[in-house]
Amino acid sequence: MKNSLVIQNLTFAYAEDEPNIFQNFDFELPIQNFNLLVGPSGSGKSTIFKLIAGLYPQYRGIKRDGKILLNGQEISEVVPFERAQHVSMLFQNPTRQFAMKTTFEQIVFVLENIQYPENKIVPKVNEILETMHLNAFKDRNLQTLSGGEQQRVALAMTLALDSPIILLDEPFANIDSKSRIELLHELKILQKDHGKTIFISDHDISNYDGLVNHVYQMNVEKKKIVELSLSFLKDTLLEQHFAQNTLSSSQIFSWNHLGFKSGDRTLLNDSSLFLPQGQIGLLSGDNGIGKSTFFAALSHQKKYTGSILFKDNPSEKVRLGKWAKIVANIFQNSSDQFIRLHAHEELELSARHSLRSDYWNDNRIKKAISHLNLTDVLNHVSYQLSGGQQKKLQALAVLIMSQPIMLFDEPFAGLDIDSVKSLMDIITETTVDLELTSLIISHQRKGIDNRVNYELIMADQKIRRQKEF
Repeated sequence: MKNSLVIQNLTFAYAEDEPNIFQNFDFELPIQNFNLLVGPSGSGKSTIFKLIAGLYPQYRGIKRDGKILLNGQEISEVVPFERAQHVSMLFQNPTRQFAMKTTFEQIVFVLENIQYPENKIVPKVNEILETMHLNAFKDRNLQTLSGGEQQRVALAMTLALDSPIILLDEPFANIDSKSRIELLHELKILQKDHGKTIFISDHDISNYDGLVNHVYQMNVEKKKIVELSLSFLKDTLLEQHFAQNTLSSSQIFSWNHLGFKSGDRTLLNDSSLFLPQGQIGLLSGDNGIGKSTFFAALSHQKKYTGSILFKDNPSEKVRLGKWAKIVANIFQNSSDQFIRLHAHEELELSARHSLRSDYWNDNRIKKAISHLNLTDVLNHVSYQLSGGQQKKLQALAVLIMSQPIMLFDEPFAGLDIDSVKSLMDIITETTVDLELTSLIISHQRKGIDNRVNYELIMADQKIRRQKEF
């Protein structure tokens, strides 16, 4: 029997007292096609994926009208075990799908849950590890993997289900460009040679031209999905060139002979550099090279050798609480940084403890909230915001704190291009006005051109400054 997934006259809201996210919404997913869904942050892309995966309204929201039919049957009536045989989904945050310690154990766990024949589990896991180029991570602790490596493992778990319909919500958010292209072509093979239906939500339309069969866009005003011409994929931005500003000679943050390891593996060895004050740098490097670990070392959350200096004074004897008021590490996973339940409470807490309350007055905070399009979600639970809204809330909350050193780890992951530019506006303005030292890890390079002043490359256990862009 041919698979089908149809939405009929769907009206859905997150709660009884909230407006509809979708209204009289009809959609039929083209089967055995490669489909792409685009749209601004918070427009409902993740929500539609969770609806057609059968997670909503079971776990959140109110379906006021309509049907979601999987092979002609209301999806809410299909038990999870049977549903997974037809539809599998990769979440934005890969760690939410991990239940076991190692990569091998996790994929075994997935296969056991779908009652895969016991004598075939180990060969199947080894096949998946080989296909996804994950043999090197087979016995690695999942919590020690980089964000990009975790994303690859989560994708392998999703593919292990071997479902005819595969939903991927921002699967490349923390993945370097080389790996992104490789994975896209592997997904195309699954669709073309194995008859899989691929449905991807992505803010970055790079590399899709020639691969996808259909492109859809969330229409917020009509509360529906509309199909776009494939020519939309040709309208990608040109290669980005960073502003070639003169490197500032003013600096208050540096490191000498810095080194650290992950287990027995050396990630950085004998590195010495300074970061210029009042400017923004980009830290680049392949997944797993140690960029996030580097930020953890600079923020004293990871053991290291050598010395980190602030205003020419070694930091090793500075207490962690005091150092946290000097160096801010903005984590990859936004929800790990939230302290309060609601978005407005998070910002109010930052305002109360801001190191530059003279700068971050009520008017400036209100303007920043509006610029980031967060005004309408201030009373929402932070953990229930879209991935993009969480990113913007997290970054603004930390910027309001205004530590002298700002380390942003993938702040643009999952953001549409307009949101990237809006957030970069505020990072740039704050960095320049307060003469902060800002360094950003980002695989998203579009929308930050003409704002980044210099680039650092991490490779071969070294960090070097890129002088030409």
